[in-house]
Amino acid sequence: MIKILLIDHSEDFCLLFKEIMQRLEMQCIYVETLEEGFTELQSDSYDVVLLDVHMEHNDDLSHIPKLLSSPNTPDVIVISENRDGDAAEQAIRLGAWDYLVKPFSQVDFEQCLTRCLQQRDAREKFSAETPFNRGSIIGDSPLLLKALRWVGIVARTKCNALILGETGTGKELFARAIHDNSDRKNESFTVVDCTNLPHTLAQSILFGHKKGTFTDAKENQEGLFKQADGGTIFLDEIADLDPTTQKSILRVLQERSFRPLSSKKEVKSDFRLVAATNKDLHAMVEEGTFRSDLYFRLKSCLITLPPLRERLEDLEPIASHCTKQICKEQGVPVKRLSEDYIENLKKYDWPGNVRELINTITYSVTNSYEGKILNPYSLPRELRMCIVKTTVENSDSSPAPKKVTVLPEMETKAESPPTLKEVRNVVVSQMEAEYLLNLMRKTDGDIKKACKAAGLSRARLYELLQKHDIDYRHITVEKTTLK
Repeated sequence: MIKILLIDHSEDFCLLFKEIMQRLEMQCIYVETLEEGFTELQSDSYDVVLLDVHMEHNDDLSHIPKLLSSPNTPDVIVISENRDGDAAEQAIRLGAWDYLVKPFSQVDFEQCLTRCLQQRDAREKFSAETPFNRGSIIGDSPLLLKALRWVGIVARTKCNALILGETGTGKELFARAIHDNSDRKNESFTVVDCTNLPHTLAQSILFGHKKGTFTDAKENQEGLFKQADGGTIFLDEIADLDPTTQKSILRVLQERSFRPLSSKKEVKSDFRLVAATNKDLHAMVEEGTFRSDLYFRLKSCLITLPPLRERLEDLEPIASHCTKQICKEQGVPVKRLSEDYIENLKKYDWPGNVRELINTITYSVTNSYEGKILNPYSLPRELRMCIVKTTVENSDSSPAPKKVTVLPEMETKAESPPTLKEVRNVVVSQMEAEYLLNLMRKTDGDIKKACKAAGLSRARLYELLQKHDIDYRHITVEKTTLK
């Protein structure tokens, strides 16, 4: 059965909406706050999230990516009384399926929801039935799987593709995955680093030249676009191309032919272009530093890669894989990663993403000498400084574990007692906090043991501990002192 999660402050609207969903034979659960919504998404799988955005709380839109990255990667439909076109534009840009303005008709809503579910079903069916080679891409976080799903879809088209992502997110790996899963996989994959492409030689390198074109042109030279004939050409950091070269590439994309320098004949090439950049091309277009017509040609198939800090659940498998690979390259026995080593890695925000993580592990392997285990002291000094600073600052502001009671101590007045829902929410929250306190005490503050006992992922356990201001390290120290 289709499951819908409605996040709306109006209980009357939620009850009415729930009845409509029941008539459509869909299950609908409703909550009144974003915090409750995130908790519900972690505990159960939903197909669609309906997010109500109030005029005074437009910042709720910024949570759309987090909703989209929840388990089962639900689609998000925004509903709002706000008729601000900028808000609607922002919602779609952040990944929302649609933006509906209240009051809307039931017919319009059903049409929107039906189309959303139809595309979702087709997308999942396509992914399930189509074999996919992910190559060296590691991880199973919702955000990464979403990007991989798009790679699988784009690979089977003939469209050009644009990959956006911060430096070190693995854009070349994803470009190669597009190539390896396409019908061009047995042909060449040509990589061009646009950052290091000399402006004076760019035309010659990309399109070739005839003998005698310039002083050092002692023979005919075939360009990279011709070498990519039948295969894929990957233009990495395309934003760094000069305007003249941008114009030339636009023509090649339109005509699939070009003229080498000093040549009188056009040369044809059947290539597939995949471009990538870590810069904001949309902003560059508005500034006039990147051609708008080329940008629109490239963005027909757009894939956005998540930074490592937004998919920390992938960090441990990536680190383990890289450690084995690095140890093999250095000819040393494979080193084990201690639990606190992994925990320290997760405290860092990784501005250099996976590339920086690989460099960090390389240093750690070297810095551990003959040791068999990598621990926090194996990390580079600069990274340890950042982690220690963050840890100390957080510990200064962390309150001692709260003592919880069975019933909430709520201020009540005889004439206006709290609602049952208010009491229930407080009681559930207190019971949850007490359970976590007992869990951490019984497992001696061992995160791994606690996750196994509670049946929670590490990321979810950390989120709950933070929600209830529970410092598991403090609990461990307190218990040791009592002994």
